[in-house]
Amino acid sequence: MKFPDMLRTAFLNLWRRKLRAFLTVLGMVIGTSSIVVMVSLGVGMREALIESYSQMGNLSNITVMNYRYTPPASEDGYGSYEEVKLDKKAADAFKSIPGVVAVMPRISTWGMLKSGRYATDISIMAIDPAMAGAFGIELDWGDYPAEKSSGNTYEIVFGSEVLRNFYDPKTYRQAVDKDGNPLVTEESRFQLTFDYNNIYDYGESYEGYTPGRMYRLKLVGMTSQESYDYSWYCLMSLDTLEKLAKQNKDFMSIDTENYNEVMIKCESPEIVASVEQVIKDMGYGTNSLQSMIDQSEQSIAQTQYLLGAIGGVALLVAAIGIMNTMMMSIYERTKEIGIIKVLGCRMSNIAGLFLTESAYIGLFGGALGLGVSYLLSFVINKFIGEIGLYSVIPFY
Repeated sequence: MKFPDMLRTAFLNLWRRKLRAFLTVLGMVIGTSSIVVMVSLGVGMREALIESYSQMGNLSNITVMNYRYTPPASEDGYGSYEEVKLDKKAADAFKSIPGVVAVMPRISTWGMLKSGRYATDISIMAIDPAMAGAFGIELDWGDYPAEKSSGNTYEIVFGSEVLRNFYDPKTYRQAVDKDGNPLVTEESRFQLTFDYNNIYDYGESYEGYTPGRMYRLKLVGMTSQESYDYSWYCLMSLDTLEKLAKQNKDFMSIDTENYNEVMIKCESPEIVASVEQVIKDMGYGTNSLQSMIDQSEQSIAQTQYLLGAIGGVALLVAAIGIMNTMMMSIYERTKEIGIIKVLGCRMSNIAGLFLTESAYIGLFGGALGLGVSYLLSFVINKFIGEIGLYSVIPFY
């Protein structure tokens, strides 16, 4: 029997038993769509996880802390944290790690801004302006502060939300108009101090007290809304903060020789784990969004296996349905099989005929099931996606 004749004969045999063929194909549709949709929900959970973490920052970044964690010696014990020296020498060592493309130290402190009769507390982050762009610090306007400070005016970049935080220190009323717009604008004049008595007038008079200085600031830029991590910070260069710290030792308790943390940018998220392990072996504590994703994916993988198993059971039932249909077909067509044998067909041709019929059922059921899967995926994302349940069907 020629192959085209086998295809035509198998199709006609199914067509003679339309209802049985339809019900068997329907079982395959349900089985196929079940396993595809179930697995797609697991994939959607992973995609949603990665998307949520990517909104928190760059997946290629690693944060090196100035301490390290030592796990407990036994299950009943407690781990400990030990402070480590994180200085320029350490930052230079990080640059030599394969796969590292950028390194940016950061030092954080507190201060007070004053503009006219309004003031606000601020968090100051000292950065390397040359590396700010590489770490996603985008500006809505202006430039990064100069690396080296000169004169009596210091350059600063405001976070996108800083201007909204100004208030009157006497009444504590927020500095906004009736429409909620900030009264302190980008064109306002700003001063910086680390002595709160310059803002609140506590009347300090103890022996040896020397009032802190007021520094003139030049606003050179403002971070964009996309740089959410920096929207509440005021950015300065490391050199500028180092000078200010030396002049305000009585009001600032920071060590400019040791960084609070060092940001590291890798070539790709795929090598973050290996770079992070190298840094840990050097004796430093690390943190990265990629490591958080890896930990979360372990629990998601278990959910994926469970969903896949549920869908697999439905597909197995559908496959058994095909087997049952074909077995019944064989028993009902024994006379037909005998006639075909008498006409000279080999057993391999007869077996091929029945296998072709089952292949038709699998082909039609699988194709229709895949179409139903995409329809169900659309419905899930359209009406249930708001509660965090997403369906993503990859090509494979």
